Amino acid sequence: MLGSMRNSSNTQDGYRVRAVIRAVSLLELLRTSNGGASLNELASRSDLAKPSVFRMLRTLEETGLVERVSGKDTYRLGVRCLALGQAYLEQTDLRREALPVLERLRSDFDETVHLGVLDDELRVVYLEKLETTHAVGVMMSKVGRTAPSHCTSLGHAMLAGSDEDLIGELDRRGALGEATANTVNDPDVLRGTLAEVRERGYALDLEGHEEGVRCVAAPIQDASGRTVAAVSISGPKHRLPKRLLQGDLARATKEAAREISARLGAAR
Repeated sequence: MLGSMRNSSNTQDGYRVRAVIRAVSLLELLRTSNGGASLNELASRSDLAKPSVFRMLRTLEETGLVERVSGKDTYRLGVRCLALGQAYLEQTDLRREALPVLERLRSDFDETVHLGVLDDELRVVYLEKLETTHAVGVMMSKVGRTAPSHCTSLGHAMLAGSDEDLIGELDRRGALGEATANTVNDPDVLRGTLAEVRERGYALDLEGHEEGVRCVAAPIQDASGRTVAAVSISGPKHRLPKRLLQGDLARATKEAAREISARLGAAR
């Protein structure tokens, strides 16, 4: 994302403010840093001069978007980011329209249900997560967190909805990493998988993203017929055999996606 922001700041359209784009790039770096980052690290990773980074951080501190860790030369996202994120979720029509359907899906199967979209780096962003009442162990997904699209069912469901070669784009970026021993990251195999997703209307994740976790997802369309999101059911391998994923869960997930799409104005 940082690279795309830096490139966009060079556009001579008279409307972009370079300082704002640089500040947002720092926020993005802090978002993806585990526990925060130092001034030197932020300057190095952003390719910005250290004095400029310091001034921006101090300004962001004053707004509450960034805070300095007590006693350390480390910065992290401030509490105001949480308030902005919550406000975004509350104002998002997609989440509001999807929530009753997600709640019913979770109630019907008592497994974890996710709603996700793709960001501008083609990563899955979790907009909603409804937890199962069963013990699941550790599941990495959290609202607001991102995940690779090439090894998740949500990602496959959304990538399959594009006419562009998004797998090729991810490959060029070096983003087809290996998350588990079951991750498929060969571009040609992935293109074939997306073709299957388009044909059957749902995507599977058989421990490609997390060991022991399986998922099934289906795409959500808006009024123009464009794929804008996806819904999934996730759970541990021992509770989600492949026949269940491809049977009742796939049918229910597809129906949930169709209902959410209809709520967004898509043709039934």
